[in-house]
Amino acid sequence: MAGMRFGITQEPLVGRGRERLRRALAVASLATLLAAPVVAAVPSSPVVDPDSVLRITFLDVGQAEAILIQAPGGRTALVDAGRDDIVPLLRQFGVSEIDLLVATHPHADHIGGMAGVIAAFPVRFYMDNGEPHTTQTYRRLLAALDARPEIAYLEASPRTLTLGEVEIDVLPLLPRGTTGLNDRSVTLLVRFGEFRAFLSGDSEVRQLTHLMGRGAVREVALLKAPHHGADNGFTREFLNAARPRIVVISVGRNSYGHPQSAALRAYEASGATVFRTDWHGHVSVQGRKSGDYDVSFGGEVALRGTGDEPHGAPVAAPRPSGVPGTPGEARFRLRVHADAPGNDHTNPNGEYAVIRNLMPDDRPIGGWLLCDGANHCFRFPAGAVLAAGGQLVVHTGSGRADGTRYYMGRRRAVWNNSGDTATLYDDTGAVVIVFDY
Repeated sequence: MAGMRFGITQEPLVGRGRERLRRALAVASLATLLAAPVVAAVPSSPVVDPDSVLRITFLDVGQAEAILIQAPGGRTALVDAGRDDIVPLLRQFGVSEIDLLVATHPHADHIGGMAGVIAAFPVRFYMDNGEPHTTQTYRRLLAALDARPEIAYLEASPRTLTLGEVEIDVLPLLPRGTTGLNDRSVTLLVRFGEFRAFLSGDSEVRQLTHLMGRGAVREVALLKAPHHGADNGFTREFLNAARPRIVVISVGRNSYGHPQSAALRAYEASGATVFRTDWHGHVSVQGRKSGDYDVSFGGEVALRGTGDEPHGAPVAAPRPSGVPGTPGEARFRLRVHADAPGNDHTNPNGEYAVIRNLMPDDRPIGGWLLCDGANHCFRFPAGAVLAAGGQLVVHTGSGRADGTRYYMGRRRAVWNNSGDTATLYDDTGAVVIVFDY
């Protein structure tokens, strides 16, 4: 995507509101826009890796999003800031100023902490999709921008920005007024040599299809799962075009069922390794110009990859799970007995899941998770083992675990009698097996 030319008039913005804010846009070179020296109230002390590494960190901010991009040479971008206590967290990651601040769309789980970020740090450029909103959260964001007239405003349109050695392609949006806010999310392709990352906001199927039609989807090492891993945030065609090696889901406790089972199965089928902020905390992906990368959380490297390895496998059409061919079915069998005798809610131990090990070796399962479709989960304790050829039972209610029987500790039933999805995850967050009934 060729860099276009435009410029910025940095006249005072106080009190003008959104329309005057937009008129702060005029002409300058995109290729050097973010490479120019930063005029800031405090000295810069960002995290810089001596071997020229791009670091993209998905911050654990619950059911919200905040993605910190730290380029070689000290340039910094923040994509979304969905929690109001994010400022101390950014300081922990060495942030003292922000070159580019992006609000993908004006939902509170993406801009909830942005006013605080603007008040706390020098910010050079602010970008959004140009869509106004009626919430108090959005009004606080506008007031924060009005109070900082030195911040230049960019409305998202197809162009390439430069963050030191890193190029950021702003991908084409759907026309204004033709869709909801999620499908007008600002989407970014971050490029550092051969390493590429796709940051998707809350894009849903319509936006992803639009990007496919515009030829904007390329093979990437890293995909930020659209819409917190929702079923409406992927298509088979999109995953076959992007073919990610890593998928990171920004998610926390929620009532939406995020991430949803169809999306998890699709990411697994694509050959990608899935990481989740609700399980892994802050997830940091370090990319190099060669295309090599590593993924870390909790201070430890969990995955390494090279730029010359093949990208993920093509995603086949969805098939019913719980039958041969489902990921993990050759190694494990998972079944759910959902209909407890009597009243399910007064007899939670009458419903249970059964997991069988079909392999000839014992399998350590400490830290594994068993979840229903609404994200009610049970974590197996450290030291838990599923014996070769053996099985274990997980009851919904309370009891004393003995190594073959475990208890979720719930007072009421969780498995839906009319149909549900059981998913078993290993201790890295990868899907082991899914059973739909």
